[in-house]
Amino acid sequence: MSGLNNYLLRLLQGILLDGLLPAIYCDGIFRVLATILPRFTNPTPELHDHNIRLASLRECIEHTFAIHRGRFRLFSVPHSLQLYKKGVQVRRMCLVSFFVLNCCYCLHGTQSRYFGQIPPTLEEDIPLDEEINPPPAVRLGNVWNYGTCTDYN
Repeated sequence: MSGLNNYLLRLLQGILLDGLLPAIYCDGIFRVLATILPRFTNPTPELHDHNIRLASLRECIEHTFAIHRGRFRLFSVPHSLQLYKKGVQVRRMCLVSFFVLNCCYCLHGTQSRYFGQIPPTLEEDIPLDEEINPPPAVRLGNVWNYGTCTDYN
């Protein structure tokens, strides 16, 4: 519905790992697509092991959120996160804060050590000459237009 799979297909064109595209691991409500792999619901024993192995990688994500929370304290100020009134600003603030955190990881290597890797340099991670197409727009109507709608019926 969001067009994320098609966007990722264009973005990752030509990047294959053992013949497969990199994929996002997500909740079981999603469909299996080329770049989206949901948690398997009612799995066989083999797929159950697969779910557990992939879920263990989420620990790194939870650690990242904890580091973000400690460093920026962004999500501990609920009045600044009113999506309906300030949705565009909140989205930008979140994106910029995670971008800055990623830059910190490049400089200090914190998360890459978790996977036994050397972090990229800032120059490698943020190539200034790379052009990335914007993600697809998701049209959900006026109600979801972050407070610019005046029709609440």
